[in-house]
Amino acid sequence: MAVITLLTDFGERDYYVGLFKGDLYTSSPSAKIVDISHSIPPYDIVTAAFFLKNVYAHYPKGTIHIARVFEQGLGTQKILAAKYQNYFFIAPDNGLLTLVFDEKPDLIVEIDMKQAKLRTLEEYYCRVVKEITFNNNIGSIGVATSNYVEKRALLPVIEENRLIGNVIYVDNFGNVITNIHIDDIKRFDTSKQMRINYRKVDFIDRVVENYSDVPRSYSLARFNSIGYLEICINGGNASDLLGLKNGDAIQILFE
Repeated sequence: MAVITLLTDFGERDYYVGLFKGDLYTSSPSAKIVDISHSIPPYDIVTAAFFLKNVYAHYPKGTIHIARVFEQGLGTQKILAAKYQNYFFIAPDNGLLTLVFDEKPDLIVEIDMKQAKLRTLEEYYCRVVKEITFNNNIGSIGVATSNYVEKRALLPVIEENRLIGNVIYVDNFGNVITNIHIDDIKRFDTSKQMRINYRKVDFIDRVVENYSDVPRSYSLARFNSIGYLEICINGGNASDLLGLKNGDAIQILFE
Protein backbone atom coordinates (compact mmCIF):
# COMPACT_ATOMS: atom_id res chain seq x y z
CA MET A 1 0.00 0.00 0.00
CA ALA A 2 1.49 3.31 -1.10
CA VAL A 3 1.62 6.21 1.36
CA ILE A 4 1.09 9.54 -0.40
CA THR A 5 1.41 12.92 1.31
CA LEU A 6 -0.07 16.13 -0.03
CA LEU A 7 1.27 19.64 0.50
CA THR A 8 -0.44 22.46 -1.42
CA ASP A 9 -1.33 26.13 -1.44
CA PHE A 10 -4.89 25.24 -2.53
CA GLY A 11 -6.52 26.29 0.75
CA GLU A 12 -9.38 24.57 2.57
CA ARG A 13 -12.37 26.41 1.09
CA ASP A 14 -12.32 25.19 -2.51
CA TYR A 15 -12.87 21.88 -4.26
CA TYR A 16 -9.31 21.52 -5.60
CA VAL A 17 -7.96 19.21 -2.88
CA GLY A 18 -11.05 16.99 -2.95
CA LEU A 19 -10.87 16.67 -6.72
CA PHE A 20 -7.18 15.71 -6.63
CA LYS A 21 -7.71 13.17 -3.87
CA GLY A 22 -10.53 11.61 -5.85
CA ASP A 23 -8.29 11.24 -8.90
CA LEU A 24 -5.51 9.73 -6.76
CA TYR A 25 -7.85 7.18 -5.18
CA THR A 26 -9.30 6.30 -8.60
CA SER A 27 -5.86 5.65 -10.05
CA SER A 28 -4.44 3.99 -6.90
CA PRO A 29 -7.38 2.65 -4.84
CA SER A 30 -5.21 1.04 -2.17
CA ALA A 31 -3.17 4.17 -1.46
CA LYS A 32 -3.19 5.88 1.92
CA ILE A 33 -3.33 9.66 1.45
CA VAL A 34 -2.10 11.94 4.24
CA ASP A 35 -2.50 15.72 4.28
CA ILE A 36 0.56 17.65 5.43
CA SER A 37 -1.07 21.04 4.83
CA HIS A 38 -3.20 22.87 2.29
CA SER A 39 -2.77 26.24 4.00
CA ILE A 40 0.60 27.21 2.55
CA PRO A 41 0.37 30.93 1.62
CA PRO A 42 -0.25 31.21 -2.14
CA TYR A 43 2.93 30.81 -4.22
CA ASP A 44 5.13 30.57 -1.10
CA ILE A 45 7.65 27.87 -1.97
CA VAL A 46 9.93 28.83 0.95
CA THR A 47 7.28 27.99 3.55
CA ALA A 48 6.32 24.86 1.60
CA ALA A 49 9.95 23.72 1.54
CA PHE A 50 10.27 24.37 5.29
CA PHE A 51 7.26 22.12 5.92
CA LEU A 52 8.38 19.34 3.60
CA LYS A 53 12.04 19.40 4.64
CA ASN A 54 11.10 18.87 8.27
CA VAL A 55 8.41 16.21 7.88
CA TYR A 56 9.27 13.96 4.92
CA ALA A 57 11.62 11.65 6.84
CA HIS A 58 8.98 10.99 9.53
CA TYR A 59 7.11 8.84 7.02
CA PRO A 60 8.01 5.28 5.97
CA LYS A 61 10.68 4.82 3.31
CA GLY A 62 9.12 4.74 -0.14
CA THR A 63 6.49 7.36 0.73
CA ILE A 64 5.46 9.57 -2.20
CA HIS A 65 5.51 13.25 -1.25
CA ILE A 66 3.52 15.52 -3.59
CA ALA A 67 4.05 19.28 -3.24
CA ARG A 68 1.73 21.32 -5.46
CA VAL A 69 2.67 24.91 -4.64
CA PHE A 70 3.04 27.82 -7.07
CA GLU A 71 1.84 25.85 -10.08
CA GLN A 72 1.55 27.78 -13.33
CA GLY A 73 -0.74 25.55 -15.33
CA LEU A 74 -0.66 22.71 -17.80
CA GLY A 75 1.87 23.24 -20.58
CA THR A 76 3.59 26.24 -18.99
CA GLN A 77 5.69 24.55 -16.31
CA LYS A 78 7.58 21.28 -16.08
CA ILE A 79 6.76 18.68 -13.43
CA LEU A 80 9.66 16.96 -11.70
CA ALA A 81 9.85 13.61 -9.94
CA ALA A 82 12.81 12.86 -7.69
CA LYS A 83 14.14 10.00 -5.59
CA TYR A 84 16.01 11.12 -2.49
CA GLN A 85 17.03 9.03 0.53
CA ASN A 86 14.55 6.31 -0.59
CA TYR A 87 11.62 8.74 -0.71
CA PHE A 88 9.84 9.93 -3.83
CA PHE A 89 8.93 13.56 -4.50
CA ILE A 90 6.73 15.12 -7.18
CA ALA A 91 6.48 18.89 -7.60
CA PRO A 92 6.47 21.70 -10.17
CA ASP A 93 9.82 22.86 -11.48
CA ASN A 94 9.99 26.07 -9.43
CA GLY A 95 12.90 25.47 -7.06
CA LEU A 96 10.85 24.04 -4.21
CA LEU A 97 12.54 20.63 -4.20
CA THR A 98 16.03 22.14 -4.25
CA LEU A 99 15.17 23.94 -1.01
CA VAL A 100 14.23 20.59 0.55
CA PHE A 101 17.26 18.54 -0.46
CA ASP A 102 20.57 18.98 1.36
CA GLU A 103 22.46 17.23 -1.44
CA LYS A 104 21.90 16.02 -4.98
CA PRO A 105 19.10 13.45 -5.13
CA ASP A 106 19.64 9.97 -6.53
CA LEU A 107 17.59 10.87 -9.59
CA ILE A 108 15.52 13.80 -10.88
CA VAL A 109 13.25 13.20 -13.85
CA GLU A 110 11.39 15.69 -16.00
CA ILE A 111 7.95 14.18 -16.52
CA ASP A 112 7.21 13.48 -20.18
CA MET A 113 4.13 15.56 -20.93
CA LYS A 114 4.20 14.96 -24.70
CA GLN A 115 4.18 11.20 -25.11
CA ALA A 116 0.94 10.77 -23.17
CA LYS A 117 -1.47 13.58 -24.03
CA LEU A 118 -3.43 13.92 -20.82
CA ARG A 119 -6.04 16.57 -20.14
CA THR A 120 -5.14 17.83 -16.69
CA LEU A 121 -2.22 18.25 -14.30
CA GLU A 122 -3.97 15.83 -11.95
CA GLU A 123 -3.76 13.07 -14.55
CA TYR A 124 -0.02 13.57 -14.93
CA TYR A 125 0.53 13.42 -11.17
CA CYS A 126 -1.58 10.25 -11.01
CA ARG A 127 0.43 8.69 -13.83
CA VAL A 128 3.65 9.23 -11.89
CA VAL A 129 2.10 7.89 -8.68
CA LYS A 130 0.95 4.73 -10.49
CA GLU A 131 4.43 4.15 -11.90
CA ILE A 132 6.02 4.49 -8.47
CA THR A 133 3.33 2.39 -6.78
CA PHE A 134 3.47 -0.53 -9.20
CA ASN A 135 7.10 -0.43 -10.39
CA ASN A 136 8.94 1.49 -7.64
CA ASN A 137 10.43 3.55 -10.43
CA ILE A 138 10.40 7.06 -11.91
CA GLY A 139 12.85 6.52 -14.76
CA SER A 140 10.25 5.35 -17.27
CA ILE A 141 7.88 8.32 -17.02
CA GLY A 142 10.36 10.96 -18.13
CA VAL A 143 13.95 11.82 -18.82
CA ALA A 144 16.66 12.24 -16.21
CA THR A 145 17.61 15.90 -16.06
CA SER A 146 19.99 18.35 -14.41
CA ASN A 147 18.21 21.30 -16.02
CA TYR A 148 15.77 22.55 -13.42
CA VAL A 149 15.13 25.66 -11.35
CA GLU A 150 17.39 25.88 -8.32
CA LYS A 151 16.86 28.06 -5.26
CA ARG A 152 19.19 28.65 -2.36
CA ALA A 153 17.94 28.25 1.17
CA LEU A 154 18.10 31.32 3.39
CA LEU A 155 20.77 30.36 5.92
CA PRO A 156 21.82 32.25 9.04
CA VAL A 157 24.99 34.34 8.87
CA ILE A 158 27.58 33.17 11.39
CA GLU A 159 30.22 35.63 12.63
CA GLU A 160 32.74 35.49 15.47
CA ASN A 161 30.42 36.48 18.33
CA ARG A 162 27.18 36.95 16.47
CA LEU A 163 24.62 34.97 14.53
CA ILE A 164 22.05 36.64 12.26
CA GLY A 165 19.00 34.72 11.14
CA ASN A 166 15.50 35.41 9.87
CA VAL A 167 11.91 34.62 10.64
CA ILE A 168 10.84 31.89 8.21
CA TYR A 169 7.39 30.95 9.51
CA VAL A 170 4.68 32.12 11.89
CA ASP A 171 2.56 29.22 13.14
CA ASN A 172 -1.14 29.10 14.00
CA PHE A 173 -0.46 30.30 17.58
CA GLY A 174 1.60 33.27 16.45
CA ASN A 175 4.89 31.64 17.47
CA VAL A 176 7.72 33.09 15.38
CA ILE A 177 9.98 30.37 13.99
CA THR A 178 13.45 31.30 12.75
CA ASN A 179 15.98 29.59 10.50
CA ILE A 180 18.43 29.35 13.43
CA HIS A 181 18.92 25.73 14.38
CA ILE A 182 20.26 24.46 17.69
CA ASP A 183 23.26 23.06 15.81
CA ASP A 184 24.17 26.62 14.77
CA ILE A 185 24.31 27.64 18.45
CA LYS A 186 26.69 24.79 19.24
CA ARG A 187 29.37 26.50 17.15
CA PHE A 188 29.69 29.24 19.76
CA ASP A 189 31.06 29.34 23.29
CA THR A 190 27.86 28.59 25.18
CA SER A 191 29.46 29.68 28.46
CA LYS A 192 28.99 33.25 27.23
CA GLN A 193 25.79 35.18 27.85
CA MET A 194 23.46 34.76 24.89
CA ARG A 195 21.19 37.66 23.97
CA ILE A 196 18.51 37.34 21.30
CA ASN A 197 17.68 40.67 19.68
CA TYR A 198 14.40 40.62 17.79
CA ARG A 199 14.13 44.37 17.25
CA LYS A 200 16.57 47.25 17.65
CA VAL A 201 16.09 47.64 21.40
CA ASP A 202 14.13 44.50 22.40
CA PHE A 203 15.83 41.28 23.42
CA ILE A 204 15.51 38.00 25.32
CA ASP A 205 18.50 36.95 27.40
CA ARG A 206 17.81 33.27 27.99
CA VAL A 207 16.37 30.22 26.26
CA VAL A 208 13.79 28.14 28.11
CA GLU A 209 12.41 24.67 27.47
CA ASN A 210 8.67 25.17 27.91
CA TYR A 211 6.20 28.02 27.42
CA SER A 212 5.23 27.75 31.07
CA ASP A 213 8.79 28.49 32.19
CA VAL A 214 7.90 32.19 32.07
CA PRO A 215 4.84 33.96 33.52
CA ARG A 216 1.75 34.20 31.35
CA SER A 217 1.94 37.00 28.74
CA TYR A 218 5.76 37.12 28.96
CA SER A 219 7.94 36.65 25.88
CA LEU A 220 10.32 33.70 25.64
CA ALA A 221 12.73 31.94 23.33
CA ARG A 222 12.92 28.16 22.94
CA PHE A 223 14.07 25.49 20.52
CA ASN A 224 11.06 23.66 19.12
CA SER A 225 10.67 19.94 18.48
CA ILE A 226 12.53 20.12 15.16
CA GLY A 227 15.40 22.14 16.63
CA TYR A 228 14.62 25.65 15.39
CA LEU A 229 14.69 28.74 17.58
CA GLU A 230 11.28 30.28 18.06
CA ILE A 231 10.18 33.45 19.81
CA CYS A 232 6.87 33.14 21.62
CA ILE A 233 4.60 34.65 24.21
CA ASN A 234 3.18 32.38 26.89
CA GLY A 235 -0.52 32.42 26.11
CA GLY A 236 -0.25 35.13 23.43
CA ASN A 237 0.47 35.80 19.77
CA ALA A 238 4.14 36.78 19.48
CA SER A 239 3.90 37.80 15.83
CA ASP A 240 1.16 40.33 16.53
CA LEU A 241 2.32 41.57 19.92
CA LEU A 242 6.02 41.82 19.06
CA GLY A 243 5.50 43.00 15.49
CA LEU A 244 7.45 40.13 13.88
CA LYS A 245 6.78 38.70 10.42
CA ASN A 246 8.41 36.49 7.80
CA GLY A 247 11.79 37.77 6.71
CA ASP A 248 12.49 39.89 9.79
CA ALA A 249 16.07 39.67 11.09
CA ILE A 250 16.83 37.95 14.39
CA GLN A 251 20.28 38.56 15.90
CA ILE A 252 21.97 36.47 18.59
CA LEU A 253 24.92 37.99 20.43
CA PHE A 254 27.40 36.01 22.55
CA GLU A 255 28.92 38.39 25.09
